[in-house]
Amino acid sequence: MEKLKYLSTEHYQEGIIVEVTDGGVALDLKGRLGHVRLPRRMIITDWPLQVGMEVGFVMSYPEVLSGEIDETYQQNSIRKHQEETNGFDDNQGSAV
Repeated sequence: MEKLKYLSTEHYQEGIIVEVTDGGVALDLKGRLGHVRLPRRMIITDWPLQVGMEVGFVMSYPEVLSGEIDETYQQNSIRKHQEETNGFDDNQGSAV
């Protein structure tokens, strides 16, 4: 957190659960703020999760930490995208 210039910019947000899987939950955020996917373990609830449930949470604005690009992450992301586009499964090393 010491890298952030602007702390305490939290705002209350709401959304609707649009997908529930064994490992995750997808939310459509109200106010045309977009779509978020979260691991299921990050959802606090007293009820079984269902599509259509409303959620509330506090979110801050993302802040770019530096002008530097993480070259390793960028290269891995490009490689993964190319493999998916070309129909290759990384685990098998051959066309799917």
